Amino acid sequence: MISFLLQQLDPTATNQNEANEWFYSLWIWLAILLPTTLAIVLAAAKRTHKAELPHVTDMTWTLDVLESELPVLIHAYHRWSIGDRVIEAQVEKLAAEQKDRLDAFWLDIESNPDTVGNYPTLEEKCVALFIKDRLVWQAQGVHDADTILREIEPFLQEPGGVATDEGADKIE
Repeated sequence: MISFLLQQLDPTATNQNEANEWFYSLWIWLAILLPTTLAIVLAAAKRTHKAELPHVTDMTWTLDVLESELPVLIHAYHRWSIGDRVIEAQVEKLAAEQKDRLDAFWLDIESNPDTVGNYPTLEEKCVALFIKDRLVWQAQGVHDADTILREIEPFLQEPGGVATDEGADKIE
């Protein structure tokens, strides 16, 4: 009975062995393709696209940084550096927590030579805080969000307040 059904499923089969071969090859392909496809679909559905910080460029530097009403936190980075990716999450966390008190941007060091030329300390990967047109704080290396916040706190305004550059002589 089963061999008859298998032969009916593959009309080109001339005997039971050919029908079985076709049937088992179909199931092998399904056993491979279905789980793989399901894994890809589930992984794609689970992947969340995090909001990235906006990039500042040579063309937008004046408007985004120098004319900003809020202090501006800049993460100067090299696109190829793994160490920069480590601090990336910390800067994003700080920007989200302090969004009423500061603006935050990424600065691709290689793509913005004019800005880096005007602020040579940005040539190396770092996190820097600008108030109007002044660099008031900078740190190189990897720091967690709490440490950065603790160090820039004197420069930040309360929501609705005014930022000051007191302690501007504390640039690291």
